[in-house]
Amino acid sequence: MEVLLSQSAAAMPDLQTVFLVALLLFAGLLFLGVEIFVLPGFGIPGVIGLLLLAGGGAAAWMFLGSCWGSVAVVVTIGLAIALAVTGFRSKALSRRLVLDTQLKQGGGTESQDLKKLVGATGIATSDLRPAGIATVGDSRIDVVSEGGFLEQGTHIRVVAVDGPRVVVAKITE
Repeated sequence: MEVLLSQSAAAMPDLQTVFLVALLLFAGLLFLGVEIFVLPGFGIPGVIGLLLLAGGGAAAWMFLGSCWGSVAVVVTIGLAIALAVTGFRSKALSRRLVLDTQLKQGGGTESQDLKKLVGATGIATSDLRPAGIATVGDSRIDVVSEGGFLEQGTHIRVVAVDGPRVVVAKITE
């Protein structure tokens, strides 16, 4: 009877092992926090943090047993998710990740400039499959053919402009 009791009772892990596992997991979360809040991206602190978390989880399973290992891994994953959510909700991080500059009116290509091309003729500078490049007047523009494939050098006419999309058709003699 003594043998059964000693085999079924879980051995209490020593305090140094618990401290080592907790230190590995905490250091992993700390490095992930540095990666999220201080150096956004996927760099060396993030890789080190993931390795420390994996090592801490493996150490928890090996030295503390499957029950405490499971608890340590689930708690660590929960804390890592909470850290990531907090990081992505913070204004400081969003200012670093999101471009907030805007083009002034007329700073880029606008579709109003292209509307005047309707009815103009030109030549397909590249094969249109159905998209390609054409020269209309003295402008080189991206176009889409209305009827499918057109070879390079085909004479075309602009039949429609829909926003930045310029639709052309082959000129039939």
